[in-house]
Amino acid sequence: MKEDYFTAEFIAEMRKRYFRPRKWEKVRPFRKTAVLAIDLQRYFLTPESRAFLPSAPRFVPRLLEFYGEVEKLGVPIIFTRHFHRNDIMTRWWGGDMPKDDPLNGLLDEFQPFAGTVVEKRTYNAFYGTELEGILRKLGVETVIITGVMTHLCCETTAREAFVRGFNVVFPVDGTLTQNRFFHEAALRNLSHGFAVTPLLSEVLEWLSSE
Repeated sequence: MKEDYFTAEFIAEMRKRYFRPRKWEKVRPFRKTAVLAIDLQRYFLTPESRAFLPSAPRFVPRLLEFYGEVEKLGVPIIFTRHFHRNDIMTRWWGGDMPKDDPLNGLLDEFQPFAGTVVEKRTYNAFYGTELEGILRKLGVETVIITGVMTHLCCETTAREAFVRGFNVVFPVDGTLTQNRFFHEAALRNLSHGFAVTPLLSEVLEWLSSE
């Protein structure tokens, strides 16, 4: 089921339910930070695609504003781009995401921020990619997860980042998926064992104060 769920009321409720201040204080002292921008492709964010997420028009401007502020602070933003063909993803979803399909390019609005793009073929942005090497070279200790979809590629990447020793920040309004139920389920799980879940605005306040 798809729905346009990404409202101010929903975001406030998710922050109220799942933000853990004590966990936030454990993460905040870590200054070496990078933003991960997961799969911000036309495939998910334009109406002509069968995978269009109905809340995209609410979500994209919020994320663009965040990236603009993050860029001013000198925090690196690392994008991922997903594609797959003739593999388990194809079997599960009933179709390919070809690399050369224009729908699988990054949404035009995000191109100015996409200086670094990691190509991946499954939910986990670390699996079979150079992502960890890039982060280690930059000295990153904390990753801020943004992008789509909340409960698939974003959640899987957040869990894997934690397992690999990174602190994980997963803003409640920094990712998007098909409906409120998938979004909340991911936040419920991640806030318990893997990530802190503030607002994007709170992340900016933290970064600006360091």
